[in-house]
Amino acid sequence: MNNDIIIGIIARDETINNTTYQAITKNNLKYLDGKCTYIGILNYDNKKDINKKLISICDGIIFQGGSDIYEYHFNLLKEAIKMNKPILGICMGHQIIGLYSNKEKEKNLKKVDNHYNYTKKHNININKNSILYNLYGSNLQVNSRHLYTLNKISKPFICSAISDDGEIEAIEYISRNKCIIGVQWHPEDMDNMSKLYNYFIKKVKENKNKD
Repeated sequence: MNNDIIIGIIARDETINNTTYQAITKNNLKYLDGKCTYIGILNYDNKKDINKKLISICDGIIFQGGSDIYEYHFNLLKEAIKMNKPILGICMGHQIIGLYSNKEKEKNLKKVDNHYNYTKKHNININKNSILYNLYGSNLQVNSRHLYTLNKISKPFICSAISDDGEIEAIEYISRNKCIIGVQWHPEDMDNMSKLYNYFIKKVKENKNKD
């Protein structure tokens, strides 16, 4: 079956008309629709405690974009890695993974002034020894939707793509037994990112079938 896997998506707070909701970006669902069952892991009040049982139900996890990083996110990521769950980090999710690799907090991100423009794209150069290279080749045009970037990453993560001005644009976990990918751009809002999502789904299925 095509939908025999469960993808947990980390929801984020959105306030509309003075009411706060837990939101999942619709375009992420666009790339997952028909390929899996998806659920939102609701963080409610961004508390430090996490629901380990809920994480264990998920076959893969997506950390979507957002604006506020909490200790909750690092605790959830740590548990997901411990459970060997395939992980895709998008924008803030990518930053959470990178900060976690360095044992750093949100304050350690670097502010950039030229990567936030909804009407523009920028070029990234992809590491030849990376998953992204196998998917997209040596470079890619991506959207410019972030105000901060990672200063550095630490092993077992590697930088798999950098922008022309030297900013970290993608990271990957160096292991055949784990699938953890972080991308600084917003692939859900692009039309040519099926390969990335399909690869993630493929690794989720492979990982589940090992159990």
